[in-house]
Amino acid sequence: MKLCDSQLAQSISARFTSDFEREVFQAALRSFDQVENPLRVNNFATALREVGRIHLDSQAPDDRVKKCDWFEQKYNQLGQPIIERAQRVKYAIQAELYDDFVKDTLGIEVDEAVRDYTQMIGRLNAFTHVNPKTFGVSEEQATALAEQALEVFEQLFTFVSERREATRNAAADEAQDALRDVLYGEVNEELDRLSTHTTVETVDLYGFKITAMDPEHIRYAGHGNVDARLQYGSDSDVARDDGHVSFHGYPLTCEFIADTCSPLEIAIVPGTLRVDTDSFYEPLDDEMSEEELSE
Repeated sequence: MKLCDSQLAQSISARFTSDFEREVFQAALRSFDQVENPLRVNNFATALREVGRIHLDSQAPDDRVKKCDWFEQKYNQLGQPIIERAQRVKYAIQAELYDDFVKDTLGIEVDEAVRDYTQMIGRLNAFTHVNPKTFGVSEEQATALAEQALEVFEQLFTFVSERREATRNAAADEAQDALRDVLYGEVNEELDRLSTHTTVETVDLYGFKITAMDPEHIRYAGHGNVDARLQYGSDSDVARDDGHVSFHGYPLTCEFIADTCSPLEIAIVPGTLRVDTDSFYEPLDDEMSEEELSE
């Protein structure tokens, strides 16, 4: 079986974000299939390393990295400005989030993650070096070395994506905790038109995620459910049985925005809060009792 047909190679190819990355990766696989070339393992590993660089560059574009508060300009031996690989890895993990927020609030040690990534790059680089262990080896040995190189490459791929996801999930969790007081007030306004007195009992966000981030702002989106107490008439009316109280649950969606420097100071994007109250106008079978709501 050719290396390009292996499950691992196909899994990696499916995760690239651009056609160019996939094309270079496929070219690297084809270089390994040149069985008459004693440098096939070295050429394959070198091309694989380049694919990793291309992918990292796409995840951490120059203009985005340079705008980060944490970015510090570095220079090569000729005095030319450069962006170091470690800085790109850092951006791929935490993006524009401030260092203090990532470390102190989220509890994520990005510097340690960058060091781990660098160590894995070193393992991949070892396959590019021409030595008796990699030059002109048997088909069985070449396949084993290539598979090892692919495994290291997948680890690099997974390493960044998992930590980026963990960082964003942690930020979203912190933001959700900071959100509830704001959302309660906004939801009350949305539901007030349904009754004389509306009280929000609970707000549950089942989906909350970061949807966009730039050097100035973070945008979030969420969906969930709000449970409300709807009272018709005054408290005195209700006490005399001239009023009525009912309990309803309604789905909601909303978008939020915060400054990158203070990700938990969240504001609802005007006009984005939607509470679906269609069920309010349906038969009362869907109405929840106070006992059901408290369960």
